[in-house]
Amino acid sequence: MTGHELAALRKAAGLSQTDLAKRVGIGRHAVSYWENKPEVDLHAHAVSQMARVLPLPEPPSYSRESALWDESYAERLRERNRQHRARLMAQYAAAMERARARAEAITATRRVTCGAKTRKGTPCRMKSEPGKRRCKYHGGKSTGARTPEGKERIREAQRRRWSRWRACH
Repeated sequence: MTGHELAALRKAAGLSQTDLAKRVGIGRHAVSYWENKPEVDLHAHAVSQMARVLPLPEPPSYSRESALWDESYAERLRERNRQHRARLMAQYAAAMERARARAEAITATRRVTCGAKTRKGTPCRMKSEPGKRRCKYHGGKSTGARTPEGKERIREAQRRRWSRWRACH
């Protein structure tokens, strides 16, 4: 049965979409929905409700005894269910992988309070470097000069600082 045939039956009964919907206890949009479908599912709830008022054909039976049920149909159903389960499992695995990757990304960029003991004896309140547990001052970020040129540059800066201090004091 098509949606046009359903609409024709409704009009032949002298009912508007709203009247039919009120009589059977469904929404007017449900009536409109089924009347615009190329094929009407006679097993659908709204359509079975409309069948109480309109002379709709009996829905086909899908019991094992009916002619519509055969082993090939049953096998197709089983195969469809297997494929559906496999799709769901793949979606679940992908969702779990995304969640794990998101958790790793959060852990890699998380910033916590440093908490290292300061010179005053209190815990440091600075935020840590992303993904680490200590701030830039307590986490070993600065390792000092390593090359001979860098070491000499630091020595020279210290000498200038001390000479300025001695000149003032």
